[in-house]
Amino acid sequence: MKYFLSIVGCVLLLSACASAEKIVMYDEQSDKAREIKQQLEKTKEVEKANVVEIDDEILVAVQTKPLNSFKERKTAKKLQDKLEEKWPNYDILVSSDFKLYWETSKLIAEKDRQRVSEKVKELKKLAKEES
Repeated sequence: MKYFLSIVGCVLLLSACASAEKIVMYDEQSDKAREIKQQLEKTKEVEKANVVEIDDEILVAVQTKPLNSFKERKTAKKLQDKLEEKWPNYDILVSSDFKLYWETSKLIAEKDRQRVSEKVKELKKLAKEES
């Protein structure tokens, strides 16, 4: 009986871990959001990402896989260059900072677009000051 319960517990634990979203979007309905998601899925160094696309601003917070963590800034810069090339008229920021990832996770749950827009501008300002 113990053996059976331990197997069931492991299966449940593994299935719960596998169901987590890899890339989370603020507005998944737009074509830009879908294209950004495809670009992030192609990048093998990215483990998780949050994308907030509002008005003419795009904020992407990425987490790299553990073996690639020593070159996470290089990965973020490469992604930013690709996105800026594709959408030159947008203000784009790609960051590998965990605090930014955490803050964007909170923004994705927010319903008020005006508040999200203000917070994105504030986060971009803080991220550029740190660089």
